[in-house]
Amino acid sequence: MSWIYSFFASLFGGWFGRKASDHVAAPAAVSDAAHVHAAPPSEETLYADAPESTVGARKQHHWLFDDGVLHWNQHRRDNDFKPDFGGTNFPHDAAKSRLWGCPPDLVGGERVVLSGIDLRYADLKGAVLARADLRHAKLQGADLRDADLSSCNLESADLTDCDLRGAKLDGAVLVRARLVNANLTAASLKNTNFAWADVSHMQASFKGVEQANLFGVVRRDYAADAV
Repeated sequence: MSWIYSFFASLFGGWFGRKASDHVAAPAAVSDAAHVHAAPPSEETLYADAPESTVGARKQHHWLFDDGVLHWNQHRRDNDFKPDFGGTNFPHDAAKSRLWGCPPDLVGGERVVLSGIDLRYADLKGAVLARADLRHAKLQGADLRDADLSSCNLESADLTDCDLRGAKLDGAVLVRARLVNANLTAASLKNTNFAWADVSHMQASFKGVEQANLFGVVRRDYAADAV
């Protein structure tokens, strides 16, 4: 398996295989100025612009599960609040709602349909989103620690700055997704499809990474490479 480790180490640079506690910022200066890049943002910087939640969890649940994605997105445009769905079992709660259906362009039967949803900076820690349709979803800065995203379709979704530590992404589709600065430390990625995804600055120490599909992934240089 040494060739697999070497391959991913070259792909993800200094971040691959490190424990979260081992992550360090790049030095303030290096000998070759052309190789100086900004270090990944700290948690304080990352969430500095996140809205404070001013809408109760029950009302948010009603807006999404009863009114649907289009109305939810309108509420997000009209109100500055932080989505709170930590621990929510989406398949269970959506089973008899307008979010449950069978997208005509996907195979595999009924599922939670959340394509195009705006969940920026959402608290989704420990949420169950297995098999959900999250294509083109806006998930920038979302807290998805320990979330179940197995067999989820996240094609072309924006997961910039997402915290996915310990998340389950087995069988998930992340084709053309944006994962810039995302933290996937200890995430499970068995048979995860990253084809043509942007993984620039992504932090990762994967479970089952040897079975992930990384065909055509985009990776720009970042600070850890120069250390």
